[in-house]
Amino acid sequence: MFTKILKPEIMRTLLPEGFPADKLSQSQYEMVTETDVFVTMRDGVRVAVDIFRPDGPGEFPVIYATSAYQKDLAYLPQVPAFHFRETNDIEWFVSRGYVYVHQDIRGSGKSVDGEWQFFSREEQNDFYDVIEWAAAQRWSNGNVGMIGESYLAWVQWFAAAQQPPHLKCIAPYDGGADMYRDVAYHGGIMSVGFPTAWHMWEIRANYRLGRPGPDSDQGRWDLPWNVINHPTCDDFWQYRRADFAKIQCPVLSIGMLHKVGIHLRGNVRGYEELDTPKKLVLCHGDFEGDEMAIFNSPEMRLLLLRWYDHWLKGNDTGAMGEDPVTVFVRGKEVYRPEKDWPLPQTEYRDLYLTPGPSGGVESLNDGGLSWQAPTAAESSTSYSYPDPDWSHFSGIGTAVMENGVPNPVRRILTFATDPLPEDLEVIGSMVLVLYASSDQTDTDFFMRLTDQLPDAEQIPGMPPRGLMLTRGWLKASHAVTKSEQLSKPHRPYYLHDQPRPIEPGAIYRFEIEVWATSCCFRAGHRLRIDLACYDSNAFDFGGHYYGLKVGTDTIYHDAQHPSHIVLPVIPA
Repeated sequence: MFTKILKPEIMRTLLPEGFPADKLSQSQYEMVTETDVFVTMRDGVRVAVDIFRPDGPGEFPVIYATSAYQKDLAYLPQVPAFHFRETNDIEWFVSRGYVYVHQDIRGSGKSVDGEWQFFSREEQNDFYDVIEWAAAQRWSNGNVGMIGESYLAWVQWFAAAQQPPHLKCIAPYDGGADMYRDVAYHGGIMSVGFPTAWHMWEIRANYRLGRPGPDSDQGRWDLPWNVINHPTCDDFWQYRRADFAKIQCPVLSIGMLHKVGIHLRGNVRGYEELDTPKKLVLCHGDFEGDEMAIFNSPEMRLLLLRWYDHWLKGNDTGAMGEDPVTVFVRGKEVYRPEKDWPLPQTEYRDLYLTPGPSGGVESLNDGGLSWQAPTAAESSTSYSYPDPDWSHFSGIGTAVMENGVPNPVRRILTFATDPLPEDLEVIGSMVLVLYASSDQTDTDFFMRLTDQLPDAEQIPGMPPRGLMLTRGWLKASHAVTKSEQLSKPHRPYYLHDQPRPIEPGAIYRFEIEVWATSCCFRAGHRLRIDLACYDSNAFDFGGHYYGLKVGTDTIYHDAQHPSHIVLPVIPA
C-alpha cells in the first residue's frame, strides 16, 4: 500500500520547487530520555509526560504532543495496524535540536489522576498548563509548537484556542475540529463507526486487552452513551468544537482528501476561518491508513521541520514566502501551489439532475446530469426503503453482492453525466441542492460523488469502476436553522439545535453540505452522484445508524424544482 501512494514522482511535487533543505536544522544530537515526569495542573491533577531532549547544552524549542493513546506504546511501529501511533519520528526531530514532550491526557496511560472524557473542559485546560510548564523548563527556549496526526491533531485546535502565551505555532495533520459535525453526527445523522469502534478498539481494548493500564477504571467514561444521548448540537458538543476565532498562533493545516467523514472538514474550515499566519496542504490518499505513510514520509517531515524552524527557531526558511496553499489534484496526480482557498479562480457552476437514462450505470433509475436547467413541467424520481437487498448487520448496507463483489449502486439512485468531452477540474467544497419530499415526517439523505472510469474500461457483470471522491449527509428535520455568519455559498452551516418534523408530501428545498475534494475528471470519464437514505460500511467511512425508517422519498428535477449540485469548477 505504501509503495502505491508514495510514488517518488508524486512525492517530489509535495515539496515546492527549489525547496531549501540546506537551510533547515541538520541532525547533530543524540537523544536523552526522561520518562514518567509528572506535571501538576491548575486543579491539582497530575499528568505524566515523557521528555526527549537533545544531549547538548543550551535551550531548545519544544514540540508537544498529547493523546489518550498511552505514551508508553510509542515503541510500536507507525503503521496502519497501530493507527494510534501518530507522533511522527520523535528521535528525528530531537536530533535536529528540539525537545519533544509526549503527554498522556488525564485519566489515560500513566496520567491516572482525573477521568478521560474526550475533550472535556479540564482536558483542554491541561493543554494550556503543560505548554506553559514546558516553556518554563531549563532546557526550553520558551517557544512551543505542536505536532501530531488525527487525535494528536484535534488537540492542537483546542490547545491553540486556549491561547497559551508560549504556543508559537501548530501543525494539525489530518485533524477534525468540530466533534459533532466532523465526527459523530454527519448532517445530524449519527455515525456509528467512530464512537463505537474507535472507542472500543483504540481506547478501551488497548487498556484491557492490549497492554493493560495501571488503573482498572480507565476508559470507564462511555463515549457511545454520551453520543447517543446528545443527538443535537447542545452544550456537550459546543465545547467540543474548536473556536477558530480564538486561535492566534500560526497554523499549518494539513488535510487528507480521502478522510471524508472524520477530519478533512476541520482542516479546510480551519484554514478558511483563521485570521492568523496560515498555510494549507491537501494531500493525496485513497484508503484508511494512507495518511500514516504520508505523515511519516521524508517529504512531510521536511515540510514540518521547515515550519518549526521558522516559528520556533527564527530561521529564515522561506516558509511564509510562497503561495499559502498546496493541493493535490487527482487525475493529474500532482501537487500544485495555489494563491488561496477556496481557489480564487473558482467558477461555481450548477449541474442539474435529470431523469436519464445516462447509460452509465445499472441502478434503480440510471438518472442523468446536465449543465442545462430542466424545462419539464413535471419530473421526479421516487424510491422506497428499506430495499429488500439492504443488509444492516452484514456491513454491506445499501450495497448488494454480485459475483462475490459488493456493488455500491445497484439498489440506490444514481445520476451521471454523459462521457465528458473534455477534462473537468473540480476543486473545493460543494452544495447539493435537492428538491425532495417524503411520505414520512423525517428522512435522511446520503450522497456520494464519484469519478467513474470510461465506459470502455468497465467490466461486464461487475460494479462500475471509479474513485469515490467525497460525500454529503443531511437529516431532513435538521435543515431548519442555519448560521448566517458561518454559512458560505459553498457550505451551508446548520446549527442542529432545533429539529422539526417535515410535512409528509410537501416539497422542500434542501441544501446538503458536500465535503471538499480535488479532482480533474478526465475526458471520457463520467461524474456520478449516488443518492439514498442510507450508506454502506463497505464503501463509506464509519457507517451510520439506519434507524427505524420505512417509507418512500421523491427527488424532483423539473423546471420549478431544479435539483442540482453546485460544483467548484477550475477553468482550464
